[in-house]
Amino acid sequence: MRTPVIAVTGGIGSGKTTVARVITGSRGTLVDCDALGHRALEHVEVRRKLVRFFGREILTPAGRVSRKRLARLVFADERNLHRLNAIIRPRLRSIISEEVRRRAARAEYIVLDAVLFFQYRFTFKVDRVVATVAPLETRLRRIMRRDGFSRAEALRRVERQEKLELGWAKAEARIDTDRPLPAVQRDARRVRDEILREAFMSRRKKR
Repeated sequence: MRTPVIAVTGGIGSGKTTVARVITGSRGTLVDCDALGHRALEHVEVRRKLVRFFGREILTPAGRVSRKRLARLVFADERNLHRLNAIIRPRLRSIISEEVRRRAARAEYIVLDAVLFFQYRFTFKVDRVVATVAPLETRLRRIMRRDGFSRAEALRRVERQEKLELGWAKAEARIDTDRPLPAVQRDARRVRDEILREAFMSRRKKR
């Protein structure tokens, strides 16, 4: 019997991770694709390709990839971002797919926290994609407060993701996070319950 999968996506500062955690609740299991991306950076072949393209300055003295140094290069030049995604995507897709398969054996449902969900072609089925949205100024304030960035740097981070908006527009559900937290939580739970209800009803029909 297939375990339902809900993907939560959206731009930086849009409240994606908060909504993903609410949807996960106490019964689901959360797959943080950003955290898995960190794991992918340490894969030998990925690290070799990154050093070949970006240079050894992205490595720490211990020989690990410095996410901070890599981020400076990536967000300074859009071509670097495209190259990073091309290098890491195959390995990350494999890691995410394996994590979903492993957790499906014991989870009631799975939630993906995945900003780049629409840039990957996963072989597993996703029941619904939920996108989080918020006005630009709200997102900038959140990024500046969370990461200590200047407004200009926060804006650059948002602008680097503009091309992803076409993907986010494909989401079947949208949650506005520019509201008090209890309202956001209520909507996130409502959307989750609707998705799970439809998924379980579909499973019964197939029996």
